[in-house]
Amino acid sequence: MVSFVDIPLELLPIIFDSVIRAQHLAFLCLVNKSFNEFAVPRLYQRVYIYSWHKEAKSKVVLLFQTLSSCPRLAHYVSRLEIRAFPKALISSSYSDLLDLCTRGIRNCVNLRSCAWTRDGSLESAILLALQQCPKLKELEINGKDSGYYDPNILAQFSKLSRISLIMPSAPVIEVLPSWISATGSTLRNLTMICQTSSLITDALLESLAPSMTELDQLFIIGCPKVTHRSIGEIVSTNRNGITSIGLERLSPAFDMTRFNNICKEHRAFRRLRSITLAVHIETPFRTWTGDVTELLSTAPLEILQIYATTPTAKVVIADEFWKTIVTMHGSRLKRFSIDRMTISLDALRDICSRCSVLEQLFVVTVGHNLDDVTLCFAAAQNLRAIHVNFYREMNETEGRSMMNDAMRIIQQCPATVTQIGCDTRVWQSTRYDVTVRMNDKAELYTHIPEQFLVARGA
Repeated sequence: MVSFVDIPLELLPIIFDSVIRAQHLAFLCLVNKSFNEFAVPRLYQRVYIYSWHKEAKSKVVLLFQTLSSCPRLAHYVSRLEIRAFPKALISSSYSDLLDLCTRGIRNCVNLRSCAWTRDGSLESAILLALQQCPKLKELEINGKDSGYYDPNILAQFSKLSRISLIMPSAPVIEVLPSWISATGSTLRNLTMICQTSSLITDALLESLAPSMTELDQLFIIGCPKVTHRSIGEIVSTNRNGITSIGLERLSPAFDMTRFNNICKEHRAFRRLRSITLAVHIETPFRTWTGDVTELLSTAPLEILQIYATTPTAKVVIADEFWKTIVTMHGSRLKRFSIDRMTISLDALRDICSRCSVLEQLFVVTVGHNLDDVTLCFAAAQNLRAIHVNFYREMNETEGRSMMNDAMRIIQQCPATVTQIGCDTRVWQSTRYDVTVRMNDKAELYTHIPEQFLVARGA
């Protein structure tokens, strides 16, 4: 009798590429020598530790013990994400851990992407070790140096294609012009995420614009001193046209009409495939929606994400806006995300029925509308993922079972849906004839959706 271990070796890479969980790849490494040969490179290709992982901080120590002592395994690491770190250690133990980290990083000679985001965990020694990784192209860091690292080291990363800064401090902001100037010819993606920082201003971004003419993707979040002026300068000096942009929680003085005029004059969105916009509650919605409609009229849009800066039922965008968007882009839209604002059943039904290639849908609803909302989902025949956030009325006290809500949704959805989320929970669904099996997906993510990474506060 032929057994699983008798599978032709040339099929193993195809099979292993479908294995999601690192734990399962680890099991495959133990089957036999052939399985080990194909599974180990995949197990170490992307190494990630998130704060919600069980014993995450202990895993950091174990990880860098492995990478520092076994260059062969470190050689396979292409993407390293450290989003948890054991800071509460005595001085000598912390020094030993830092030494492990730097030696482990230097062994990762094929490292292309690194994220190190735990506040206070990034040190100068780690940055210097990362500079010795010859293939490093993407860097995501906590920008709050707090004296732990020298911001001047950042300007020495001169060949990056992606830079992501979280909560950058004043010293980091000071070196940003020289850093962007040094890496401008290769830079394709710039992300700056703040809470309510006044350090990032129009003047700063305008000074960066001449060095970012090759930029493809721009995401500015939580910068209330940034207006249409600097964003318009960046997109108007861009040579090839932006493909993805996120403008979230910027200045209330951001004038969408003037921004639209700048973009039209320079055909700045001729290649735009993804846009994320946040709308203030004080915004005149009729004017804003008209400007956004015109702004996107020539874009080959595939992803549209719009949310209110303050969760409230008062933010109501007219159905005509959604209808126009669907008419213009419905044949291409793959993700539609509407958060912190409700949408009418008629508009939702239109989105689901006319967006023929829609794969991901994020919406907000009230609990008593769930059955009607689910009927709308049934019209979207290519959906892969649905996430529903429930708007809570002021006097609502009834507790909800997110699992029961998810089951009600998934049982009425097309069989193509494999991921379902309600509020803060996400499940993977598998269908067996007429039954549906739900598995908690918290540990299955290989890429965390941005809705769960960034808190979109007011």
